[in-house]
Amino acid sequence: MKKKAMAAVALLSALVVGGGVIASAVSYDSSVDPIVTLSYLSNQFKNQILAEVDKRIEAITGALEAYRIDRETAEQQEPATVEVPAASAVFEVVELGYGDILYASSACEIMLRAGTAVCLAPDANQGLADTTGGYEIYNGDYLTKNHMCLIPRADGRGIIAQSDSVFIMVRGDYYIVKG
Repeated sequence: MKKKAMAAVALLSALVVGGGVIASAVSYDSSVDPIVTLSYLSNQFKNQILAEVDKRIEAITGALEAYRIDRETAEQQEPATVEVPAASAVFEVVELGYGDILYASSACEIMLRAGTAVCLAPDANQGLADTTGGYEIYNGDYLTKNHMCLIPRADGRGIIAQSDSVFIMVRGDYYIVKG
């Protein structure tokens, strides 16, 4: 008799526990599950990232195309003049007008103080070294104000003014091509 009672209690306990497991499985909501699945990464997250990258590429392409058109228009209007100042061991303040380009004659340091300027680099894998931020500024990237930048050598790298009045501090050999 005791064995039958114990078996009945065990059976009843198993049914209660099993019923609880089934009830919790039915109410499970996978939308709040913090586990990331491969299908989510493949279908949703990847598409979101690619859409953001496409937007940024379109913005940069549009800006570079507008710059190219502005540059071609300026070149048709008047010939470029070249201004070559003497090299300096101390920083000097230089003002550039819209479209003016500063090229390094040898290694030189620059710091954007006012206005906007873009990096010019003929090699897609090389640019200006932003020594303040610790990163590379590539062709078409905007310079950050008050960041010390290094143009390591005279190989066509420089900056182009993107606003009417750009003030930079320069130390080293450089020349300016008026836009």
